[in-house]
Amino acid sequence: MVRYRVRKRGKYINTASALVLLLLSIIMIVLVIRSVGSFTDPLASVSKSNSAVPVKFRIVIDAGHGGKDPGATGASGANEKDSNLSLAHRVNELLRQDSMFETKMTRTDDQFIELEERAELANEWKADAIISLHGNTYEDQEVSGTETIYFKKNSLALAQTLQKGVSKALDTRDRGVKQDQYIILSTAQVPAVIVESGYITNPKEEEMLLSDKGQETAANAIHEALKKYFNGKQPSHQTVSSPDLQDQQKIEKTIYYNGSDKDEKQVALTFDDGPDRIVTPKILKILKEHDVKATFFLLGNKAEANPDIVKLIAEDGHIIGNHSWSHPDFKNLSAVEMRQEIEDTQTLLEEIVGYRPTLFRPPYGSLGKEKLEQIHEMNLAVVNWSVDTTDWSGTPSEDILELVRQQLFPGGIILQHTSNGKNQLANTIEALEKMIPELKDKGYSYVTIPDLLQIPAFQSE
Repeated sequence: MVRYRVRKRGKYINTASALVLLLLSIIMIVLVIRSVGSFTDPLASVSKSNSAVPVKFRIVIDAGHGGKDPGATGASGANEKDSNLSLAHRVNELLRQDSMFETKMTRTDDQFIELEERAELANEWKADAIISLHGNTYEDQEVSGTETIYFKKNSLALAQTLQKGVSKALDTRDRGVKQDQYIILSTAQVPAVIVESGYITNPKEEEMLLSDKGQETAANAIHEALKKYFNGKQPSHQTVSSPDLQDQQKIEKTIYYNGSDKDEKQVALTFDDGPDRIVTPKILKILKEHDVKATFFLLGNKAEANPDIVKLIAEDGHIIGNHSWSHPDFKNLSAVEMRQEIEDTQTLLEEIVGYRPTLFRPPYGSLGKEKLEQIHEMNLAVVNWSVDTTDWSGTPSEDILELVRQQLFPGGIILQHTSNGKNQLANTIEALEKMIPELKDKGYSYVTIPDLLQIPAFQSE
């Protein structure tokens, strides 16, 4: 009996052991599967995330002179080529640390490079800009200041942005931008400028420019100016590896009223009928205080009267669109008249800021099917709005805010004005000051129209 019980117990133990082993085996199999999944999922995620490599702006940094060409001789006897190279390395390091840019240097040490070869490097790489760094010189040691030189129209806006940023940061005399046919500027097929930070023949200015603090200040200013200039733009080389991202850059043959509401709560502020000298500067000031970028649809005749305000809009990093020359109702125009309204404005804006906008907004938002097709043939994106604040009519600021609260959804485009309104659009200014923080508190982020619609900001040449 005892022996029986022992045998029964042993049989029971063997059965239990088998069950336990079976259970452990199942658990191990599950763990292995999960383990394999944990190793493969991240790879799949990385592969997916890398299917579209971020497109960066390509900047060529040129340290002027070098090798057998010492450049100018400073008041202290120092060669310009050495300070140019030192500044170029500092700028290069800042840009390489910024995910917005990728860089190449024409020279990294004391070597002589032909001017044509410097421009050719930028051309072959399809760079978005080439920045040539120099010091200035004059026989009168009292002469001082910063100036930036360009040659082609597509370089003007870049020159203006760099000039303003560098001269302000260094606290030097702002000598402005100048047009001149230097070899590196005339042979470059991309936006090209020469930044002359200051006069090394001026003892005081040279001391500042050669110091670590001076070089650091100049490098930071160039970095910030490039960020401001390229903000809202698309890299010209369009190095996109993802078909999906390529599709996003295409202009749809439709009228855009809003962007997508799928990704996040985005909203685009747009301003029509400017620029003027009263309302536009006030709006720019508010936008700068809140670090918001917007899109301005400008009239050709207003831009012609206020080119400095147009430049200021571009320098502040906002996007410029075409709103016709004189604000007629396009339904009452012939095809020839309509094209002239648009083309004259495109040409003028290119002369002022260096590029032809991709964005077009018809006056009154009015456009028939036939004219819409003709505008699309001009490679323009037609953009209207989803929220009309009716600010031009004198709508009180609180009513404007209530309209926005009722009509705005993620991906919305808000219409306001910078000119042609009652009481110099005091209601617009008051509403804007309240609207920006209110929408931010609701989780909205402010983007430009090209960012919202994923289309280019300007036409390629």
